[in-house]
Amino acid sequence: MKTPLQEIEESMKVVDLHPTLEQVASAEGLDRKKLSVALKMHDDEPDLSAREEVMIHDGTKDALWGVPSLRALFRGEKHPPEMEDEPPPAYMPLFMFIETHVVTFCNGCGDKTDGEFEEAFSNLRRRPDGRSLSALHFFLWQVAAGLLGKRPVSAAEFEAIFGRLTRSARTFRIGPVSRNYISVLRQLREEMDRD
Repeated sequence: MKTPLQEIEESMKVVDLHPTLEQVASAEGLDRKKLSVALKMHDDEPDLSAREEVMIHDGTKDALWGVPSLRALFRGEKHPPEMEDEPPPAYMPLFMFIETHVVTFCNGCGDKTDGEFEEAFSNLRRRPDGRSLSALHFFLWQVAAGLLGKRPVSAAEFEAIFGRLTRSARTFRIGPVSRNYISVLRQLREEMDRD
């Protein structure tokens, strides 16, 4: 019998690629079920040179995917359910996709504060294609593109997802330098790796 975390990981493999990402995956021979967003680095620092050039990785191969805007990737008119407490099970793979990449970012660039996460998530929710003011926001924009490329997500769902992430970071914040949000994500990742 699978654990709930294993079930979430399995459902993360379900894909319905955006046509522009489908073209890249087909042309480059990428495994569609294993697509993630790679953190581009240059001289041990995040490469912030071209936000619209999203490095897609399948565990073996990389390919660049040109994304002009997040808004261009929204699909459908679906209205999200209430996400005041815990997200509904159907949305857990979407949160897991984002939060797995958050751990990747912090592994490469150092842990960010709860306030930094709250600000980046909030800015993405309010202005999906707004200018990136930090390396964290820059990478989260690319991760959001990866999410929207893998699964149909409406504008309303996107706003609800990033609103819920904002509230999570705010909930963990107990001071200007607290890093509780990333600590909890790391613990969850370790649990998944053990299962």
